[in-house]
Order: sequence, then C-alpha cells, then structure tokens
Amino acid sequence: MIPKPDDRTHLLQCAIEPVLSLFNDVPEVLFWVKDRQCRILALNQTFAECVNLPKADILEKSDADLYFPEFARVFMEDDQRVMATGRAIHRKVELLANRFGEVEWRSTTKLPVQDNRGKVIGTAGISRAMTEAQEQMPAQYRAISQITRYCRQHMADGVDVASMAQGAGMSISTLTRQFKAHLRISPGEFLAQLRLSRACHLLTETPLNISEITFECGYESPAAFSRAFRRQMTMSPKDYRTSFTRTAS
Repeated sequence: MIPKPDDRTHLLQCAIEPVLSLFNDVPEVLFWVKDRQCRILALNQTFAECVNLPKADILEKSDADLYFPEFARVFMEDDQRVMATGRAIHRKVELLANRFGEVEWRSTTKLPVQDNRGKVIGTAGISRAMTEAQEQMPAQYRAISQITRYCRQHMADGVDVASMAQGAGMSISTLTRQFKAHLRISPGEFLAQLRLSRACHLLTETPLNISEITFECGYESPAAFSRAFRRQMTMSPKDYRTSFTRTAS
C-alpha cells in the first residue's frame, strides 16, 4: 500500500531523530543541519567532539563561532551557494583547521533542504576525514597536501610563505593561485591558522610554557604569539589554557 502524502510527511518528520541517532554510530563522519542563517540546528556527537564543545553549546551557532575566520568564511559561502542555487556540493575536498588542534583533509557533501512547497530553507551536510595517501588524494590537491605536510614538519623552523613556495618548487604567485583556486584562502592565511591551531593543541594537551609553545609554533617572540592569539581567540593564551584544558577523567 502506497502511503498518502500526509503519511509520508509524518513518516519523514518522525524519522529525523532516528537519523540523527544513526549518525552518532558513524564516528568518523560529521553530520549537521543548518538554517538559512547558517546556524546549526542539529548535529551528531562526532561534530561536537571535533570542536570540543557540548552539543547544547553548538546549537544556534554558525561556523564563524567554531572555526578560524578564514576557514569559516569558506564553509559558510558554500552553504549560501547551495541555498541560492538549490544545487548540492558533492565530495568537496577541503582542509579543516579548528580551534582545538585538529588539522585534516576532509571530503564534504552539502545538500539543500526544502520545505513541502519546494522552498530551500537550509542545508544538511556530512564530512569525513581523508588520509593524505597520494593514491587517495585527488590529483589537483596532491601538491597542496605535500605543502601542508611540509608546513607542519617545519613549523618550529619559522616556515613562511617564501619557504612554502621554495619547498613546493613554485613561485609565490603560483603557490597563491593554487591555494586560492582549491582552498579559497591565501598561503599566508593558511599558515597563520595552522600555527594557531597547533598552539591551541599545545596549550590544552601539553605542559609546555608560553616560550616553548612560541618556539614550537614558529612565532618570532612570546609577545608576537600573544598578540596573534588574542586577535583570533579574543583571550590570552593563559586564559585559553585555563578555560579549555581537559580535566583528567
């Protein structure tokens, strides 16, 4: 027996919570639903763990509240494009660098969510981690993958955009075009967020002091580190450590 339209609507409404629960059993996948203002209305536990916040503290927030500005801008622009066009984004390769030390390549799909009249009222998405194995990385991202790995390995050496380009065998202008084309951020923006992400991790997961973290992240001085940190995180490194260090279980 084919269910009546009202029955279908009721079934779909009743299925929302079970679907959310299903995604809690897929720990490698982030799942979310956003409204037209890009505010998160639903998410799975993996998403909450990725940004190191309770689920209740994430609801009604946008990517701008959870990720570094340059990356949040790209994520939200994609949401807005999906809502404006009604067309999905499938398996987009992107770099995720959040405020809690995680920097990784992910494959992201975003779909428009429509009401029963066909009007787009939001987006739903999933994102899964990718390995950096060359055979699994799309060809156009392999060079950038090598560059990001180079930056992580040489962060304490004070890697900058010039050395990024030299290490990749590119001119600075070519490097910039590659980053803008595939990640929609500049190499300098990427490097700044990579340093800050590493600093957040060291502040919350290690006993290193501020001077040691300054060196490990390639900042010129503790003062330069503190200025950069305050500008992005709106608090001092010391206050961040106090607020976000995980307590022993």
